[in-house]
Amino acid sequence: MLCAAACPGALHAAAPVASALAGQWRVETAVGATSDNGVVTDIMGKGIHTITRSASGLAGSIAWLDEQGQVSSTRDMDGRFEAGRAVFTHAGKRVTRGRDGEDVSTEVTVRWTLAAQGERLVGERLIETDEDEPKPVRGQRVAARDVRPLAALRLVAASAPQREPDAAPERGPSTEAERARVLRLAQDAELDPRAAMLRDGAWLDTWVREVPDFTFEPGPAFGWLGAAGGAGSGEVLQFGYTASAMAFQIEQPMPRVQSDAVAAAGREGALRAYEALLRRDSKEKSEKLDLALSARARGELPAFLAALGGRDPGAAFAGPGRTASDDPVVQAVVRLGTIDGRALEWLDILSNRFGGRMAGSNAYTHAAAWASMQFAQWGVQAELEEAGQVAVGFNRGPWMARMVAPREETLRMATPAFTAGTRGRQRGLAVVGPATLDQALARATEFREKWVLIGGRSSGGGRDGEYFHRPRAIMLALAKAGALGTIQAADEPLYSGTAAPTSWDALPTLPDIKLAAAQYDAIRQRTAAGEPVVLEFDIRNWFYPGPVAWHNVVARIPGTDLPDEIVLLGAHLDSFDGATGAADNGAGVATMMEAMRLLAASGAKPRRTIMLVLFGAEELGLKGAAAFAQQHAAALPGVVMMLNRDARPGALSGIAVPPAWGDVFARVQRNLAGVHPVFGFEAGIEHAPRPRNRGNAGSDADVFAAKGILTPRLSALTDFDYEHVHHTVADTYDQVLPFRTAQQYSAIALAIMAHEVANAPAGTGRQPGADGPAGCDGRPAGSCPVTVSGR
Repeated sequence: MLCAAACPGALHAAAPVASALAGQWRVETAVGATSDNGVVTDIMGKGIHTITRSASGLAGSIAWLDEQGQVSSTRDMDGRFEAGRAVFTHAGKRVTRGRDGEDVSTEVTVRWTLAAQGERLVGERLIETDEDEPKPVRGQRVAARDVRPLAALRLVAASAPQREPDAAPERGPSTEAERARVLRLAQDAELDPRAAMLRDGAWLDTWVREVPDFTFEPGPAFGWLGAAGGAGSGEVLQFGYTASAMAFQIEQPMPRVQSDAVAAAGREGALRAYEALLRRDSKEKSEKLDLALSARARGELPAFLAALGGRDPGAAFAGPGRTASDDPVVQAVVRLGTIDGRALEWLDILSNRFGGRMAGSNAYTHAAAWASMQFAQWGVQAELEEAGQVAVGFNRGPWMARMVAPREETLRMATPAFTAGTRGRQRGLAVVGPATLDQALARATEFREKWVLIGGRSSGGGRDGEYFHRPRAIMLALAKAGALGTIQAADEPLYSGTAAPTSWDALPTLPDIKLAAAQYDAIRQRTAAGEPVVLEFDIRNWFYPGPVAWHNVVARIPGTDLPDEIVLLGAHLDSFDGATGAADNGAGVATMMEAMRLLAASGAKPRRTIMLVLFGAEELGLKGAAAFAQQHAAALPGVVMMLNRDARPGALSGIAVPPAWGDVFARVQRNLAGVHPVFGFEAGIEHAPRPRNRGNAGSDADVFAAKGILTPRLSALTDFDYEHVHHTVADTYDQVLPFRTAQQYSAIALAIMAHEVANAPAGTGRQPGADGPAGCDGRPAGSCPVTVSGR
């Protein structure tokens, strides 16, 4: 075998293969991938493969081409023959985007296995170090008249333009005249803000969006101004905020890290604009903005502004809420919701009694059963609907990690769901892992009873697959060699995804440990320097035979005279289980459940059916929503609207709906006006339909938007740091607790929205006799323009 590429006989036998391959080939293959909610899309690369005969057999190079067909990079390759095919290898770098947005580079070995079939080139490309699976290679021989030496290709690359000739020129820094104009706008906004906005508001919006030397990052106060100012004046106040924030940056240039000072200037500009409006017309008066002025006069504006982020105690209800509605159901919802709110009670149960809720775990099964039972206790019809199965069940137990030598240190770690645990408490030396499969096989004895440090930086998914367990050749070799497990660096807070086995016979056996990057780097440096590092792990990840069914929870308050028309509420019940799934999406489930409790306790008898679905397996690719849509396909034409809650915890502050629903949500806005002293709600009009995602990416609402069902955009007033907790070990109850009043307010808002939509006049949002769900501007959904985009 070792002689295959070097012995004279072997070379003679391989001569026809070499002759057939010699030349240049235009090739295409996958060079990377993107993933969103389990939907993996290959990134295709094109290049020129040059193959020549050499004394040892073959040599080659790959020149990668950019979108304009110019050479962007080249790699020289060593070649050999294996089983009638040519095998080329070269060193490379694998670049991944870390959770902090920075690129992480890993040294890898790339192997091409190629064969010529006439004028076609076929084969595969494999990143030996960590690729999931080989990627097919397709190529076409370059005609002799088109063949250019590599030097010529490089020459073209050196002279290639940096962008397409017809590309729009990039926007340069702001000019002195533009900066002077912004300063005048800020002054004008303190005198007659409405006139200034009508004259220059559109220009300012465009300038802020395009200018590269200033930034504009509106906080919670910016959105609040739109609601607090009310129709007509909210936009004016936001203009005053923007003009003042930008003028402050122009007058006092400062690093971006001092954005709090910029925001403070923006808020002051908005309040001055409000005072200017009042001087001109007392009808511009706003109770909420008056509270802001009073807080500023008392020197308590910071505390008031903290409430705008939804945090208690500044956001706490000031006794029973008020509503302008004369509807007894709305009055009861507001009264009960403000004096006996229980949204955080339901979140406590979800997060601290059940914990992380992966579909296919006992925690998910029990949480679904509890939710169904809770609805029944409130007098709400509820049932569990089987929506799918997983091949193997999984339950997560506790874990422990520490460095024993050269000194004791507690380690910060996580493992993806459905990955192997340890065999009790296991201790062993750390060792730097192999870079290639050949190294893994040659060094097999080094890995026995060792913790193997592997390269790259984890983005949260499983080592052996983004969502499903498909072990790579190197990992199979390490497991066979008797390694204790692998350790990979990961950014904090540690992300915990999943990599589920496809059968009981294919259970993972090699623990997949994600270690805090700072600790990983220190251990690797010690190990590479020859210093013995002893690590100890105890990871309780448990499996049980499947298939394991998981269910959607479907609750409904039946309609009276239009029962086949449905107001659909949604939130996904499942979560990743590295933590307790509090923000994603226990908070959404808790507010939706509380909305249903408030409606039931208030004696709601809606004209249309109000239905809440707690979806399963959203984190695995919107599977619960897709199953519901399929199982209830006949009922979907009756769904007039779908409201979904799967976002940052906070106080719902507005919605954008088609004009046909404008009057309905204007009532919602009026009904919520006095519920809370700070929070407000603004109903806006959106003429374009919600963009629809393809496939499994996005949120549960996208499944229904793709069916033509109206899924309005909800906005929230919050400064919750969602990126910090999203799918990480930090997604715990205590992170949401400071937003308890905001969450309760959102439950009240959702209950009132569902009630008003359910009782809207017959035909709202539809043309008489139109088939299918209600679309934009009252047209059938099928006649709406469609915009397709990815998340």
